[in-house]
Amino acid sequence: MNKGVSLSAIQTFTTVAQAQSFSRAAELLHITPSAISHQMKLLESQLGVKLFYRKSKGVQLSMAGETLLRHAASGIRDIQHGIQQSLFASQKSKLVIAAIPSLCQMWLLPRLTEFYAKYPQIEIELIALDQIADFSLQHCDAHIHFGSGDYKGLEAKFLAHETIYPVCHPDLIEEPKTQSLERIIEYTGLLHYNAGVEDAPGGISWADWTPALTIDKLGGLNQMWFSHVSMAVAAAKLKQGVALGWHHMILDDLNSGKLCRLTEETMKTLFGYNLVAPPIAWKDEPLNLFADWLKLQFDDCSNESDTCD
Repeated sequence: MNKGVSLSAIQTFTTVAQAQSFSRAAELLHITPSAISHQMKLLESQLGVKLFYRKSKGVQLSMAGETLLRHAASGIRDIQHGIQQSLFASQKSKLVIAAIPSLCQMWLLPRLTEFYAKYPQIEIELIALDQIADFSLQHCDAHIHFGSGDYKGLEAKFLAHETIYPVCHPDLIEEPKTQSLERIIEYTGLLHYNAGVEDAPGGISWADWTPALTIDKLGGLNQMWFSHVSMAVAAAKLKQGVALGWHHMILDDLNSGKLCRLTEETMKTLFGYNLVAPPIAWKDEPLNLFADWLKLQFDDCSNESDTCD
């Protein structure tokens, strides 16, 4: 940092940049807009670059401003995270693990009790995150991600492929009008996981499954769409239709009788689950212990299955 540039000025800059307004930043920081303007002019003078372009309403970052914001925001987040963690400091090692939301909620959380029992010296902080973590900006040790396994500048350890098959609430197969998968779908409807851009090439949708069905008018079915697998599965448990279940995520619901698998047929995803981290992170023993435990959990689940009669 250049001599004479204070952390408080940098923090004020990040607030202005994110608010894109001196007046709004002044409200957030409880100081006057003129004080904000003075600080930013002084900061630009100290750095020798223009950080903002003034507009009729608010401000816009220059290229230099965008560069400073990217690094300053990351540094301030790290400081804030460090302050928060110091308040609850312990002698345990801590891992910050990002995970795709549905897998985190439906599969990982129920299994962490076993991890804590095996490794009481390690604490886990979970972050639900769809897109691959930006390790340069986010305070994160690793990301359990569904993807190709090819991540530039990162090292991925493969965990498992995923298998997908239709599921519904067990009560629906008792209905007199539902004597086959096709009849259940016609009677109740389809529940779609509307895969994001990252998942779409490697996931499975009803469009992939429907050629095997003998339903005359798919467009006439009751249909619902959801942004995450967990939401489609939750709708299935509420008897709102048939969902394509992702095996690892729905295994506990199958075993508890909350869901029913409707066919022996499955489709295997092109993508798989990977534990992704920067190469330097893999030198950390707690992360490797977590990775080994995680792989065993996936292996134990991969061969389990259940089908309703």
